[in-house]
Amino acid sequence: MTTETIADSHLPDNHSTHAQAKRMIEALKKGPISSIAAAQDLDIVHPPSTIRHLRRQGWGILTEWCYQAAGPGRRPHRVGLYVLMREAS
Repeated sequence: MTTETIADSHLPDNHSTHAQAKRMIEALKKGPISSIAAAQDLDIVHPPSTIRHLRRQGWGILTEWCYQAAGPGRRPHRVGLYVLMREAS
């Protein structure tokens, strides 16, 4: 197993669970992020799985529901908005 650095976690082809979790936490520390934004902006393959993984590690992440369009001119649909409540201890 290799040790990943923070820089490695931002490589466009790095889809390891660890790298995706790291990107999600960095984003959550800055504020809430929707599942659409996580997929599009953070290149997280399946945001709900990443959130579930982080919760199992002890991160306190709340899911609120909102409506958001996946792109311009597209109809909004219900998506998760993830909010960091507490860091893992």
